[in-house]
Amino acid sequence: MRGAATKHAEQGQTLLLFVLAVGVLMGFVAMAIDVGLFYEDRRHLQNTADAAALAGVAELPKDPALAKQRAAEWAVNNGISSSEINSIEIRTTDFPNDTVFVEVAGEFDWIFGRVLGQTTSAVSAKASAQVGSLVGGNDLMPWAMVVGDSNCLDASGLQIPGADCSVKVGSSTGSVTGWYGALDLDANGGGSSEYESNIVDGTAETTYCSRGQTEPECDTIEVNTLTGNKVGGTGHGIDTRLLAEATPGCDSNANDVDDFNEVFVPNTSGSGATFSVACADSPRLIIVPIVTLNGVPVHSVTIEGWALAYLKSYSCVGGNCNGKGHWEVQVTMVDAVFSQAAGFLGAFNPLGAVTVRRLIE
Repeated sequence: MRGAATKHAEQGQTLLLFVLAVGVLMGFVAMAIDVGLFYEDRRHLQNTADAAALAGVAELPKDPALAKQRAAEWAVNNGISSSEINSIEIRTTDFPNDTVFVEVAGEFDWIFGRVLGQTTSAVSAKASAQVGSLVGGNDLMPWAMVVGDSNCLDASGLQIPGADCSVKVGSSTGSVTGWYGALDLDANGGGSSEYESNIVDGTAETTYCSRGQTEPECDTIEVNTLTGNKVGGTGHGIDTRLLAEATPGCDSNANDVDDFNEVFVPNTSGSGATFSVACADSPRLIIVPIVTLNGVPVHSVTIEGWALAYLKSYSCVGGNCNGKGHWEVQVTMVDAVFSQAAGFLGAFNPLGAVTVRRLIE
């Protein structure tokens, strides 16, 4: 009988321990659920702040009041009440009124945490978005870097920093015949004379953007192509453009040329870009559209992104370039930007043909 009593006592202790263990386990599960819901709520606030900032910055720097209105509307449309919008401010980062700052806040209602006396907790999120121009944004060249047919891009279409490639080809592009990489910026049909002028001054009257951007000032994401090899326009345009070098302060070796390592230097900021711009005024610093083809034969292309490149050289292909030969233009890839991901955003340039808007916080 004594052994049986001991056995029953041990069973009772085991049951008690089991109940306590289940209670502790359920407590951990409950807290895990609560914490998961808390972070989900915080993530929703952050996503809303990011989206509101990007919605607002689409109106900058032109209309700060409308930018604030757009940011507020976007926040409310994403489930944030007006009382949860702590602040929407228009700030100056590199250019007057180029940045919108958004802060939203709310309260999270704990479910199981109430057992421990935890009822509510404050949760908030901040975001800033800035409008800027590409470094060298006033140096848009009438040439194309074709996705899937360029040594400066990998198989996914992403940039290969330091790679050399041709953007104005001497015969035809590798997979396309009848087009040599020249673009008709502004679609005015000005032929070789206008093409040469575009190379010299790097400007365009049309405001272009890449696929995926929704800027109110954007005129188009498509560019018409130019037929023919544009032998004279290419050579004369580049020669005239490079008369501006050596750029003051950019010719450390006194060879009268803005060399690559004088225009660009290795990036040591840890931001992820391979190079930083050291000589922003150099005529060798250029922007080249990264494009996909709109059918064959090629009459127009769609801009997928922008390449920041170094104008390396041009050379004669296929004979005497005073006769039947063709100029081929070589560049060195530095960086690229696709949609909102800007690797080389600079201060907003109201005269530039390319603008970029991105989150900076």
